[in-house]
Amino acid sequence: MNTPKLVVLTPVRNEAWVLRAFLEATSLWADYIIIADQMSTDGSREIAKEYPKVVLVDNDRKEMHQAATRRLLFEAARKIEGEKILFALDADEFLSGDFMSAPDWRKIMNSKPDDSFCWRWMNLKQNDITKYSTSQHFFWAVHESEDLWRGEFPDNFIHEWRLPWSPKTDETHKFLIDGFCSIHLARVNQVRQCNKERFYQVSTVGQDPKKSKVSLFRNYHIEEKMDYYDVPKDVYQFYENHGLDIWKYVDRNDEGEYYTSEVLGCFKRDGINKYALLDIWDKGWMDKNGIIDPRNLFQKMLLNYLSRTNPYANRLWVRGIDKILKCIV
Repeated sequence: MNTPKLVVLTPVRNEAWVLRAFLEATSLWADYIIIADQMSTDGSREIAKEYPKVVLVDNDRKEMHQAATRRLLFEAARKIEGEKILFALDADEFLSGDFMSAPDWRKIMNSKPDDSFCWRWMNLKQNDITKYSTSQHFFWAVHESEDLWRGEFPDNFIHEWRLPWSPKTDETHKFLIDGFCSIHLARVNQVRQCNKERFYQVSTVGQDPKKSKVSLFRNYHIEEKMDYYDVPKDVYQFYENHGLDIWKYVDRNDEGEYYTSEVLGCFKRDGINKYALLDIWDKGWMDKNGIIDPRNLFQKMLLNYLSRTNPYANRLWVRGIDKILKCIV
């Protein structure tokens, strides 16, 4: 039986703050790391070139379109000869614990074509990396097949599928993994994450003006309603066993200024009032960038209502009011 190659697919656009940590860690177990770089200006491309397992793919799209980026990664993976298992990991995601010694890892290594694998995120908390929130199982890896290569990605420009589904990937080929998870570092860099989410909201409205502002608010405040747990002491065990301190390579002071540049470009192109109902008007950020708050009294009251009711967003009465608001704004 051939041992399948382990191929990691990673989109990158100005991820230097964490990319070296990701490549140091992932190079310990992956055979190939395919990076689709979208014209990074922060040194990400140069960092990627330092690692022999990296296959660098150019992504020349000016606008964000995450599904298109996934297609680039997928097509690059197809060119690698031999049997493969594909892993879809972003630059701020790391497998947890001593994952390679886990029975679930052996399950992945001994998998068959069309087998897919789901596990949970471990979202480290803002300002407290000893705490985390979790999520439902998420599709992270798949054993390639001829049918998989013919699979389709939904044409989402944001919050896309990471890997396509083969027509043969039914419940008999879907496996839940509980022996490890993906450690998600995005929120430990709080200012950068806020700038990123501001950019995502503005981009969503820019590409889909009819998108409900109420839904956007709820989607981007899910973290506030999460339960938090203590991070296990052995969460970095695999890397520590190999003498790697992930945090040595993580720059938590990188604010992601390119996100702000993109947002300001949207304001200039579309007019700032188009985005007034988004929850992006942090005073410190506005002062830093010379922005005058564009919201009128009604818009401020609406955002205040959404903030106050967010802990109860699943209650029937809140959902009813939200439904009415979606028809008005």
